[in-house]
Amino acid sequence: MSFKSSYNKNWKKLMILPVLILVVSLGILGNNYSTFGDFIEKDVSLKGGYSITVETDKEFSTLDLENQLGDDVAVKKLKSIATGGAIGYTLAYGGDDIDSFIIEIRSLFEVTDYSIEEISPAISQRFWEGTLKAITMALIAMSFVIFIYFRKVVPAAAIVLSGVSNIIGTLAAMSLMGISLSASGIAAILMLLGYSIDSNIVLTARVLKNKRDSLEDRITSAVKTGLTMSVTSIVALLVLYLTSTADILKIISLTLVIGLLLDILNTWIQNAGILRLYLGDKK
Repeated sequence: MSFKSSYNKNWKKLMILPVLILVVSLGILGNNYSTFGDFIEKDVSLKGGYSITVETDKEFSTLDLENQLGDDVAVKKLKSIATGGAIGYTLAYGGDDIDSFIIEIRSLFEVTDYSIEEISPAISQRFWEGTLKAITMALIAMSFVIFIYFRKVVPAAAIVLSGVSNIIGTLAAMSLMGISLSASGIAAILMLLGYSIDSNIVLTARVLKNKRDSLEDRITSAVKTGLTMSVTSIVALLVLYLTSTADILKIISLTLVIGLLLDILNTWIQNAGILRLYLGDKK
């Protein structure tokens, strides 16, 4: 059975998957909020604390270090671009007793030189609140522009739903993987939102504007084009994640890979299915 015939035969059944993922994702984030008071664990850059950088070429397991230093600590290894070996470690500390913590890491790493940066919780909270407002305003602005362009409520709402579903699913996946949300992670979320809206606009425009081909041909053509774009982007981001030694690039690339995998479901299954139902009703 060809891709086109298989897809056109099972598109209604396939729509169950993105809906199920969205429901589970909302459950995960809701459970986090009821248990910890927040939807996802935030790192020092978003909740405040201390960032200590230690320069050493000794090799340590970051997991062992975190287990030894306690729950309030997140450890990242700094690697040499040339050799891939350790050149230091960055420790994010969210506790109150910084003096005792410094003594402990000096003994653990057997060093006397280190750098420490304090991030105010109040400033981090204002940054977090500003980020939430920015994402909300971005969604409202994009919804308005999309509605003006298509002048149809259902297709415009489906595009926004897909973008929101991508964000919710990505945050839930990060929570399950134990990845704390950071400032660079927020940048990746905003990039993902833009990518998601673009891919959905490509699908919706091709389906609504092309009157020559049948509905099935329009959607199938858009799906093939979109999947090619998504797979190409995912492969490039995976290469970046595997080869980069910069933590910021790793966080951004991994967040985008998770989001793009979800976008395949939310755009080319969920949104495409909504358009089929909408245009079917129109007929």
